[in-house]
Amino acid sequence: MTKEFIDGSLQSGGKVLVHGNAGISRSAALVIAYIMETFGVKYRDAFTYVQERRFCINPNAGFVHQLQEYEAIYLAKLTIQMMSPLQLERSLSVPPGSTGSLKRMHEEDEDLGTMQVAAAQNG
Repeated sequence: MTKEFIDGSLQSGGKVLVHGNAGISRSAALVIAYIMETFGVKYRDAFTYVQERRFCINPNAGFVHQLQEYEAIYLAKLTIQMMSPLQLERSLSVPPGSTGSLKRMHEEDEDLGTMQVAAAQNG
């Protein structure tokens, strides 16, 4: 929604002020995310770009983690959009006979879930 709002404002010749309480964490994270997706750049490059214009930005660790996770998601999305249908089909095809080795058994999923719960309770 934020990207659509900013894009719409800029396309109609307007400007956008993104602000939060102090303009250091949340608003910076939104601007970084916007730049990442709009210009197809990685988190570090977008962060540097924003920091060069507002030196005091300091997104909190949670926002940084989310932006770094988002980087992988939108870069994969860009890669898929740039692929032709034939390239996409080839990249998604599985070599014959290897299907079984790519699947995890339902029991393994349950075991993994049990281990994560036990680790959370012990940690």
